[in-house]
Amino acid sequence: MHAMVGASIVDDESLNILRKKENDSMAAFRNGSATKQDWNNINAVVCLAESMAGANIGPEVMVPCKIAEMHLLDAQDRFKRLGKMGSTALGLQSFQDIIEWHELQRTSVARSVYEKHLKRVTDMIRSKSSKIKFL
Repeated sequence: MHAMVGASIVDDESLNILRKKENDSMAAFRNGSATKQDWNNINAVVCLAESMAGANIGPEVMVPCKIAEMHLLDAQDRFKRLGKMGSTALGLQSFQDIIEWHELQRTSVARSVYEKHLKRVTDMIRSKSSKIKFL
């Protein structure tokens, strides 16, 4: 039974929770009310997409990840200067692109594969890896 669960695609309930968090963060960026947590949510999607691309799961997402990272760094700089989190239209589009790419990645692999990347990125964040951008 456990093997079947691990081999299954990520369950809908878990995906819906992630989707809601991502969509809420995108909405906050769009209306200018983004918080540090919204920045971290989008950054986590970028890091996960990049991790999976590095493992040859949707490798074409690597360039869009770098573009989104640049826009996240711009939002970070804006926050430091103005005390408000925001992004440009191009930044918002890059975040949306990554969310869409990552949706394809995470729905096309076994749950165990996705969880491996979640653990890897979570461990990198906890250890304050130099590969991860922080606000």
